[in-house]
Amino acid sequence: MAIAKTAAASLAIDPRGVESLRRQKGDQAAAGVAKQFEAMLMQQMLASMRQATPRFSEGSDSSALDMFRGMYDQQLSQTWAQQGSLGLSDVILRQIQVQQNPALLKQVQTGSGQLQLQRSLDAVRAGFAAAPAKTADQPASGRLDGSAEGFISKVKAAAGLAAKALNVAPAMLIGHAALESGWGKKSIKDEQGNETWNLFGIKAGKSWTGKTVDVLTTEYVDGQPQKRVEKFRAYASLEDAFADYTSLLQRRYGEVMGTGSDAGRFGQALARGGYATAPDYAHKVARVVQSVQQRINGSSNAG
Repeated sequence: MAIAKTAAASLAIDPRGVESLRRQKGDQAAAGVAKQFEAMLMQQMLASMRQATPRFSEGSDSSALDMFRGMYDQQLSQTWAQQGSLGLSDVILRQIQVQQNPALLKQVQTGSGQLQLQRSLDAVRAGFAAAPAKTADQPASGRLDGSAEGFISKVKAAAGLAAKALNVAPAMLIGHAALESGWGKKSIKDEQGNETWNLFGIKAGKSWTGKTVDVLTTEYVDGQPQKRVEKFRAYASLEDAFADYTSLLQRRYGEVMGTGSDAGRFGQALARGGYATAPDYAHKVARVVQSVQQRINGSSNAG
């Protein structure tokens, strides 16, 4: 049976299981707990079905039969939960995340990622409409000149609005964008050489219905760099890019929210969530964010 193939790898009755779960951290631990709860619910469901089914004489030692049947049901429930057969663990995981971070309650509860993105886009655009008109050194369109000062000036308005939604300092988002795009020098462009405004290197998964562009990128597999051609998202504007980025962090990188001005925590939260495959990604993020903080503070002091 299929259950026999997985029993050796994940036994329901395993004295090391709790210790293994205790060693996990963050989203990984929450996901593990959610799967255990799903297994418990399914086991209770199977037990109720057993009790509702007419029983017949199956031997003299019915207690032993009940014990082995219960063990089978427990293993079956564990296997189903690990395979995500019913999808209950996703709902339970969401509830755990909300308990850990009540701010997630403010997010749109919908199965449509595109609808959630549209709500984020509307919020960011509304913020831009209410903001004062941009000065000459803060254009909303055009190209990135590749300089650190020009990059910060270009994106700081959009970063400021996104930062409020995430409860972080704008420098966190500016620094992350600077790292992923090389201060704009390596920004993703389309076939005609136009900016896609994808400053965060966000790939286009199956759920993405917008425009895409193929890019040669480096991925780390078992610590070794490999060149691959991947599809990345393309946006109509800088505002759309930051709105999508905000929605992504809210959905998948909840630890980022509320990190304030702590560059180290911000980088570690992205790395733990698997934002990139580079082994020293958290350090890279923190280093560039700190550079942005120094530049912004220096500019403020000079003024």
